[in-house]
Amino acid sequence: MYNNSKVAKAIRHAMMFSAAATALVSTSAFSVDTGAESADVEIITVTARRKSETIIEIPMAISSISAMEIQDRNYTNAEDIYRTLAGAAIPRGQLILRGLSGGNNTTPDTTATFVDDVPYTNSNLDSRDIFTDLSDVERVEVLRGPQGTLYGSNAIGGTVRIITKKPVLDEFELFGSIQAGAEKNVEGYDSKMSLGVNIPLLEGTLALRVNGSIAHDQLPFVNTNTGLQSNSDQSFIRSQLLWQAADDLAVTFGYTNFSYRDKGDDLGDLSTPESYWDYSLTENVNTPYGYDVDFFEVPCSSGTTRPECMGGSAPTADSGVSRKYQLWERIDPWYKSNSDLFTLNIQDDNFFGFASLTYVGSFRKYDTQSLDNWSRLDGDDMFKTWIINDDFHEQTTHELRLQNIDLNSPLSWTVGLYYDKAETINALDEQNQYHERGDIVSAVAMNWWWDIDVTQLGLDTFNNPQHNWHYAVLEDSIKEFSLFADVAYSFDLGDLGELELNAGIRRYDLEDFYRDETAGIWSEGETIIGGQEDGNRYKFSVSYRPSDDLSVYALYSEGYRPGGNNGPLAQSCVNDPKAGDKKDRYTSDSIENYELGIKASTFDGAFNFAVAVYHIDWTDIKTEIYMDTCGFSYNANAGEAQSQGIEFESTAQLADDLTMTLNTSYTNSELTEDNDAIDGKKGDKMTMVPDWNGYLALDQGFEVFGKQAFVRADYTYYGAYKTHFKTRPEDEVPSYSYVNLSSRIEVSDSVTLSVHLNNVFDKEAIKYKRARSRSESNTAAQEYIEFLSERNLTVRLDYTFF
Repeated sequence: MYNNSKVAKAIRHAMMFSAAATALVSTSAFSVDTGAESADVEIITVTARRKSETIIEIPMAISSISAMEIQDRNYTNAEDIYRTLAGAAIPRGQLILRGLSGGNNTTPDTTATFVDDVPYTNSNLDSRDIFTDLSDVERVEVLRGPQGTLYGSNAIGGTVRIITKKPVLDEFELFGSIQAGAEKNVEGYDSKMSLGVNIPLLEGTLALRVNGSIAHDQLPFVNTNTGLQSNSDQSFIRSQLLWQAADDLAVTFGYTNFSYRDKGDDLGDLSTPESYWDYSLTENVNTPYGYDVDFFEVPCSSGTTRPECMGGSAPTADSGVSRKYQLWERIDPWYKSNSDLFTLNIQDDNFFGFASLTYVGSFRKYDTQSLDNWSRLDGDDMFKTWIINDDFHEQTTHELRLQNIDLNSPLSWTVGLYYDKAETINALDEQNQYHERGDIVSAVAMNWWWDIDVTQLGLDTFNNPQHNWHYAVLEDSIKEFSLFADVAYSFDLGDLGELELNAGIRRYDLEDFYRDETAGIWSEGETIIGGQEDGNRYKFSVSYRPSDDLSVYALYSEGYRPGGNNGPLAQSCVNDPKAGDKKDRYTSDSIENYELGIKASTFDGAFNFAVAVYHIDWTDIKTEIYMDTCGFSYNANAGEAQSQGIEFESTAQLADDLTMTLNTSYTNSELTEDNDAIDGKKGDKMTMVPDWNGYLALDQGFEVFGKQAFVRADYTYYGAYKTHFKTRPEDEVPSYSYVNLSSRIEVSDSVTLSVHLNNVFDKEAIKYKRARSRSESNTAAQEYIEFLSERNLTVRLDYTFF
């Protein structure tokens, strides 16, 4: 818990920053109307502080991306937006802001995601299931820095807010888009189709808005053993029923379904094994399965890839598959998930004449099934062994807010409460492992390092000779209850402008309970763990606005990720060097952010810029610890770190029809003490985070045969970064950059055609790579890699009919 001395310290820091703020600058994105006759600023209203404000008024670093930009740039999911932001890293799809990665994992959950104020961040969610589809979206707001007071846990690096378009009471609308794309050296086509409708059901009172999409993504990787080319499919449908019960009272019922499935590996493998294991059999009726087994190594030619070495007589893919996209695995993994989300939003703009009231509630049912190939790790590919996962949970959230009703008052306030509960009850088939049937596999497994008769174990324990491991979650519950308040007062300084003081606090209480059962080869028994935790998080800011076009601010803010429980330690992990650091429960980590900034609109709105300078202290880092010898992981609190940097974003109207966007950042994020749990040393740079990133775009408008048209060229740069603290050469990602081109023509008032050419110069680059094993002598373990997409072309048709 935080004490008064800590609050006083925070206030002193905020006041110190305030004195220096006029010399510094902050992050945000400004939109400029690119019409042929105007250079006026488009007034962007955002609700980052749970109330409508312009970006300049908000004393924090924020970017806002409008529906028009989303369509023009062919952003289909939030990841497309992230690459354009200053200070953003996206090594494997999940957004990392301000260098807060914290370990060797690409999905640290340090950025929270909300869709219409419903949280899409939970430790039980796979990163593939964080819903970020941008069909029928009004805007996306990206808030940088800890948002622990208004947005709660997991928002230590920032928060992404996706605001969808709402039902319209007086207008019928039919809208949608169709697009198809192809990538060089990748067989097949990508596609996406979306369709939506807005229907006024009762004039001025009731309206329904429904939209959905289906998408297919053809991945480049091919398993030369099975012939499968990796691919994924996803679909979603969102419906909203708006009831305008009174002029100042609106009730919205919502339902969203999101389904996802993929087949095959989504990472390449550049390992070059020196050899692989094989065996010979000698019949022996006196052994349990009739064979003596002798193991031997088969050498690989120097420098040959795993598919080249392992090929043998197995089926191979088409010879035209690029070498870098070839894999060799015994079994193809697959993954599928489904999420049903029910929401209720009540907005009362005149609650008993003294406040506005907002209630947002949700109930989500989420389930996933997957197959993980463990033939390589547990059987050295001499036989097939696999794990089937079957996970589900239910999540309920409630948030109630009261805010001042007088918008002209210098005093504005928000108070509220938040409740979240995620629960799994009787997931009796959470995880099961199997192996091939037959006497030969039974003999090989028993004589290999397993050193146990797994076939007999399966018969005795599960009445199934192929079943060797069972893991059941009997109860897993995580509850959070929070009270929060945010108060701001604006002092009118006359000709000198306006000064705002802002303070916020969040009081949180966490409670969790975990009970499981295991049986089989890896462990036997029951685990029961539970815990509680509470604390406060604070925010203070000072903002000076000499005019509507300029603001200077200083900000102190705090954030946290909730603690929780670890599952049991598998018997195969007992002797792992990292096993001794495992504890039943880990606690919340803590973030303190000190930030200075300025936001300005100059030259009559022709040039808009923002820069933020920040320093972050991170303690009790919650991180995932991977046990190399057994392949399992657990969570732990692991040391301290700091991150500091500068972020710059701007737009400039260079001519009547020509606009430039320039965003760039520098991030210095490093450990401040030795951290043996993640193999880190004091001074080591954080993983997944480049020192520099940059984005430059030019938009040109013109007419073609009397039709309005636009063309855009953009350039993206990412600096080098590492993906593991105990770094091998296979963990170092070089810097890379690429250029995209896009064009759009308004065929009619209802139809727009666009063409998008990405990676125009067909630059070959690596986006991510990491060696699975820390031992360089282990040449059989995966050397994961993801390549920048080769030159690819997408054609898109958008239509809207009223």
